[in-house]
Amino acid sequence: MGRTQLGREFFELGLGLGGLGTVLIGSGGGSLARALARTAGCGAALAGGEVKFHDGTCAACGAWLARYYQFPAALFVRQDGARVETFLTDGQGRPLTPPAGGEEAPCAGEWDLLAGADCAWAAVRAGSFRENRGPAWAQGPAALTMALERMGYEVTDRPVPGAARFEADREGFALRADGAALEGEDALAGLADYGAQPRAVPAFRPGEDRGGTA
Repeated sequence: MGRTQLGREFFELGLGLGGLGTVLIGSGGGSLARALARTAGCGAALAGGEVKFHDGTCAACGAWLARYYQFPAALFVRQDGARVETFLTDGQGRPLTPPAGGEEAPCAGEWDLLAGADCAWAAVRAGSFRENRGPAWAQGPAALTMALERMGYEVTDRPVPGAARFEADREGFALRADGAALEGEDALAGLADYGAQPRAVPAFRPGEDRGGTA
């Protein structure tokens, strides 16, 4: 599908979303995704909706923001080369069917930007900073690394011996720790639950005497 046709479809999508009230919109992967996200934002604003763009780097971050602020809809546009994928969720993080456009509002809505979305997601999920949980290797959205660092892990960008391994899908909805799937409404919720378990704390810190006798 050509860019012009995609633009028309995203504008129509925005018109429908604008009738819901406040719409949260983000994008990742390239300039086409950014353009289409803004096109949807134009449609939503012209329909009278309030548009909140965010700088989060994955769809799960947008879904969390919508739930946190009690917005009725979150749209995330992902570009992978020439391919474009959309993620549309409601205020509870559930998949949302694109609504049809309604009557034209008396006036256009406003645009706004929510900055620091990944940091906020990580901070709320992981809580206050802690120390000395040992090394960890993280693969996934930037917020995963941020959350692990808040929880006290020394995060590396490649596997190292003895390091815990955390792998999230690109959009941050699911997480595996050392190969096992974690439960949670998104990857960071799963990480927070994992961090609350005794197994997440190492028996000793690297270089620390285990207390053995000669």
